[in-house]
Amino acid sequence: MQTAGGSVFLALLMSVAFGAAEAIRTLKEGPMIDAEGREYKSAPLRTDPWTADSAVRVRCTDASMIVVVKADLYHNGRLVSPGELFLGQSERSGSRRCRAAAASGAGEYVIEADLQDCGAKLSISEDSVIYSNVLTFSPAVGRHGITRTTHAAVPVSCHYKRTHVVSSSAQQQQQPLTVSTKDSAGSSAFSLRLMADDWTSELFSNSFYLGDVLHLEASYAGPGRRRLYIDSCVATLTPDAASVPRYYFIGNNGCLTDAKEEASKALFRPRLRAEVLQLQLDTFLFQKHSRNSIFITCQLKATPEVWMSSSMNKACNYIQSRWRNVDGDDAACRCCDSSCHTRPPTRIALCGTVTLGPLMISPRK
Repeated sequence: MQTAGGSVFLALLMSVAFGAAEAIRTLKEGPMIDAEGREYKSAPLRTDPWTADSAVRVRCTDASMIVVVKADLYHNGRLVSPGELFLGQSERSGSRRCRAAAASGAGEYVIEADLQDCGAKLSISEDSVIYSNVLTFSPAVGRHGITRTTHAAVPVSCHYKRTHVVSSSAQQQQQPLTVSTKDSAGSSAFSLRLMADDWTSELFSNSFYLGDVLHLEASYAGPGRRRLYIDSCVATLTPDAASVPRYYFIGNNGCLTDAKEEASKALFRPRLRAEVLQLQLDTFLFQKHSRNSIFITCQLKATPEVWMSSSMNKACNYIQSRWRNVDGDDAACRCCDSSCHTRPPTRIALCGTVTLGPLMISPRK
């Protein structure tokens, strides 16, 4: 009798696992890349591959994993309760969002959690970003200390393609980062890109660990001899520079404020060419936010090369408790600890906005 019962349970568990695998398989293509090179926009939620017998279904958005579970988990008429279902391997390690709640569909429960919540694991391959987790069924113990179902764990995951970039030319190139540009000249004269550690070549990887140093190069490639400045830079969790949380690491028309943080390695490098400005920046994550996708948006400005440095046009490092200008006139940096006088840029100065990301920052293993 016990052998027969065990066989029935094994068959039911295989059915659940197969249903989950089918749900995961529909996500392998991940979020779609649109004509403008944007990623982390979810693919349309398709339900046709999910059969009526699928006990577990998975949907993925740009920020969360949604797991839908049928109350008749084992297809035997015995309904499980939402309190017996949670996302993750440990019932104690998750928040309330990791637990199941009643869904809009009859006889279904749903769990929606951030991609990295509930003990999820992140893995990055050459062409995919994968968030993996486990849907756990932990049956409640009856009043007589007995249970008629056994513990079950069903793997679930979300697969995302690595990001693409659309070049400023007519041809499209496949690269790991999204770069968008808006400028007053109406062309893609400004750019921001990641560089290798030796600064000799562009870096085509967006995966980093805390403790790494980012090497960023901003440049102007438009007509005329001009000098490039970075007025401001902000880091956000999404491509929207106005989203919250956000962290300004350059402000006040060219003050590298992150350099004032303890043990910071933030630094503008000496100029090699007037139209190029390079800087290094320590990696970081936002506290109390599980997402590790960082976007960097910078306001760039190109002035006639003959213009002298001023409080409006400068690149200021903080070295040995003093502000120092890359271009030599340290007096231009005196306002970095207060408020530099701002005025609308003249027509002679060209301005642009560039966004780089996502940069995937992971804790050290």
